[in-house]
Amino acid sequence: MALVTIEKLNDAALAQVVRMKLDAEGIPVHLGSAGHASLFGAADGYSAIRIQVPETFEARARTIVSELMATLQTLQADDDAED
Repeated sequence: MALVTIEKLNDAALAQVVRMKLDAEGIPVHLGSAGHASLFGAADGYSAIRIQVPETFEARARTIVSELMATLQTLQADDDAED
């Protein structure tokens, strides 16, 4: 089964949140990295963490990730407004 990259993130913690959400939804997920710099906190195009799922789950996974990101942005905006 071929894997499809549905998102690239430079934040390891956020990548783990996405992984946990997809896993909770029953979607097999793999976190891949184009480089090892992300292990040391570097954030650049070469160290992006790839969120990968089997191609049969691509559409559903993209929807879930999109909804999750929108929710996180709303929470961040609410938090910023309180400050």
